[in-house]
Amino acid sequence: MEISTLRVTRTVVCLLLGILAEVSFGNEQQANEFYQQQRWQQAADAYADLANKDTKNFRAWFRLANAHIKLGNGQKALNASTRAAASPSIPKSYISYQQAQAYLLMDREVEMWDALDDAAADGFNNPAVVENNEIWAHVRQSEAFGKFLQAVDRNVNPCAHDAHFSQFDFWLGKWSVYGNVEKTGPLYGRNHVEKTQNGCLIMEHWTGSGGTTGTSMNYYDGRRGKWVQNWVSAGGTIIDYEGGLVNGSMVLLGTVHDILVARGARQTRDFRGTWTLLRKGVVRQLFEESSDGGATWTVGFDGYYFPEEN
Repeated sequence: MEISTLRVTRTVVCLLLGILAEVSFGNEQQANEFYQQQRWQQAADAYADLANKDTKNFRAWFRLANAHIKLGNGQKALNASTRAAASPSIPKSYISYQQAQAYLLMDREVEMWDALDDAAADGFNNPAVVENNEIWAHVRQSEAFGKFLQAVDRNVNPCAHDAHFSQFDFWLGKWSVYGNVEKTGPLYGRNHVEKTQNGCLIMEHWTGSGGTTGTSMNYYDGRRGKWVQNWVSAGGTIIDYEGGLVNGSMVLLGTVHDILVARGARQTRDFRGTWTLLRKGVVRQLFEESSDGGATWTVGFDGYYFPEEN
């Protein structure tokens, strides 16, 4: 009898726990639906219920603050955002941006600007959220807000705001490469050099007149303060070198390695590449190799880049 009663009790407890779990899930699901439907008062009520039942439900506090911002309740938004700030997973920058909106609704502009500065300094990187937010209408044209937008863009596109990453820009473009500066020499091939990854990477796509191809990745390595190029050709040539600007020319030093070489040839040699911007937008690319540790250099390629007409 006691065993049967115990089994029944356990069954009832499990059923109750299941019902409570379903109710809890249903409440959160309903709150999320209100939020997505922009039914802000219902969302605020639902998230407030969730947050008060579980004070460590930081997502509920965060969304509750957003709902109050939409309702124009600055103080309530700030209170909820302060609770959300204890979250180990919500970025600090998002909390600061949220609180800046609350301060604006409360006409506390000094604190609003401080919060925006904190958001930018902590890496806020969602310009679309800022641009589509009508709450900033009366401050959007101010110099201070413009600086905030610049800081946000710097967080999204850091390389575009670092002058080092523009040092090799003179090589960007679509080019026909000839053997002399008069453009009367042989056509060596064509090259397409473009920026990608928000300006952090330069990609080279070479096609030689004889059908050879090669690709290089070029980037500024801030850890070492140097430009780096890694080249690989379809014929198995690998070039790894690094350097920087020298008297206006990009000079890279390293090694060239051929996967297959003729008998008796050196598989790996010292290698130097020099790119120089000449007049009228022409770029000279000079490749030199050394087999004696850099004591002497032999020209391996001397090409002149002429911009192709679009």
